[in-house]
Amino acid sequence: MGKKIYHILPVFNYRIWGSHELEKRYGYKTNQPNAGEVYNVIAMPGHLDCEVEETHSTLSDFYQSHKELFGSDTPNMPVRAAMAATSGPMSIQVHPNDEYALKHDGRLGKPDGIYFIDGPGEMVFGHYAHTKQEFIELVNAGQWDKLVRKVTVQQGEFVDIPFGTLHAFGAGLVLIEFSQNADLTYRLYDYERIEPATGKFRETHVQKVIDCVRIPNADTQKVHLTKQIKTGCLLTLFHDEPGVYSAGRIEVTKRGTFMQDEFSFMICVEGKGSIEGIEINAGETLFIPCNYGPLVIEGMIDLTYVTYRKK
Repeated sequence: MGKKIYHILPVFNYRIWGSHELEKRYGYKTNQPNAGEVYNVIAMPGHLDCEVEETHSTLSDFYQSHKELFGSDTPNMPVRAAMAATSGPMSIQVHPNDEYALKHDGRLGKPDGIYFIDGPGEMVFGHYAHTKQEFIELVNAGQWDKLVRKVTVQQGEFVDIPFGTLHAFGAGLVLIEFSQNADLTYRLYDYERIEPATGKFRETHVQKVIDCVRIPNADTQKVHLTKQIKTGCLLTLFHDEPGVYSAGRIEVTKRGTFMQDEFSFMICVEGKGSIEGIEINAGETLFIPCNYGPLVIEGMIDLTYVTYRKK
């Protein structure tokens, strides 16, 4: 198969905390009550799996059939990206590391990197317990205000959320999340919300959170971002962790050239333009195979990307 660029179609998910902002902003259409979370890039067979428009195949099948386009060393497609828009707070939660996740759930863990498309807002980012015993006591007493550490986040900021970091996003945010290709969350507290589809309280995983949470965890900071101008592109590197995921941002005001050896999924978060003559609008995703060569990007366009580098 020759090198070409592919359109990746998103998967929509209703979320109890979701708003309609992604539908309004990007023109997404869904029969669900909201598109609170939109998986722009995910390849989990039988669970969540994007479609490759040109081949009419799932992204997981596309990876298995065309690994030469990815150049990765992983048995499955390695990365994911998902947008979310909140009308209420997400559950207070952690993501386990791979070892714990595989042992207890047969799946990979999910370290997060979050870029805030719109804000400001508030998030839970760590906690104030000094020991596991103190953490357990505060949880059992429901003293969430004493336990959780809250910070204000702004449009254009990025936070890195390693395995075991207690976190939650508050109302009024629009964000895009980057991670390895996984979808596993342990909820600690969910504000006693009832899931409309079941009429029951949403499941929590208190013991698993206690097992996995980082202690202490009151010093986590937002990532200090730096920008550089290169060949007509304003570039921002969000995160670069070989063997897990790498992500960043490309801003172009008229015309620029971008190149990297690794494959990339490029998600347009604002504006419109073209990549190698292929039109891309806000909310759309293109897959660029590895070793494609220089990409000519034209238009007034704000792109984010996610990729994978071998260890």
